[in-house]
Amino acid sequence: MIKFFRHIRKRLLQENRFRKYLLYAIGEIILVVIGILIALQVNNWNNNRLNKTLEKKTLISLKSDLMLQEEIIRRQINKEDFFMAYVDSSRSMINSKIEVNKLATFLDTLSVRLTFVSNRVTFDNMGSGGKTTVITNPDLHKKIVEYYQFLDYTENVVNHNNLYRVNSQFGTYVLNNKLGIQISEDGQLFLKSELRPDQKYGFIKQLEGRHYSAENSRNKCALLLERTQDLIGLIDDEIEQHD
Repeated sequence: MIKFFRHIRKRLLQENRFRKYLLYAIGEIILVVIGILIALQVNNWNNNRLNKTLEKKTLISLKSDLMLQEEIIRRQINKEDFFMAYVDSSRSMINSKIEVNKLATFLDTLSVRLTFVSNRVTFDNMGSGGKTTVITNPDLHKKIVEYYQFLDYTENVVNHNNLYRVNSQFGTYVLNNKLGIQISEDGQLFLKSELRPDQKYGFIKQLEGRHYSAENSRNKCALLLERTQDLIGLIDDEIEQHD
């Protein structure tokens, strides 16, 4: 094709038909420009198609992460509810006959903590790959960023409660055996004497702190669960727009 156009130009010059040559040259330039514009349009169309495909894959991956996160949150809430129930059961023993074996079980259970884990693989990959703008819907992009900020906050609150209130305070209290639980030669647990008023008071304060830790973590997780479900719904709507 290039050889064909070159032949036409040469013939026009040889025939000294400058005007026609000029018109031909202008036409050739226009054709080249049109060709470039078409190529750019095709390239833009292809890039947009690839970006849409990448965006949909990212949305699907985000949804998968959030569904797993939802299960993690539900498990955390159930565990904190379980801890609060054990605190209530322990409280009920203070002013009644203490069943030492049961109380020891409660104390051991309440000394355990469940570490909260955030599942943010896709979101972190978006940031590390410089693809934070892959989500083209600005409102959805904003909500995703805000969600993961709140996820980080919730993780910090829950794990802070675990570290300082459960491990350092309640766990240390149980480990130091402030209630004076003893074990007999035949392996039976018993209290060497009735609890003194100061022991009861210390026990109540420890239980209050343990209950606060569980309740605070549970409430934060409940808010996060609601936001997780809302975001899943928004992502579902966005995925439908790509179908």
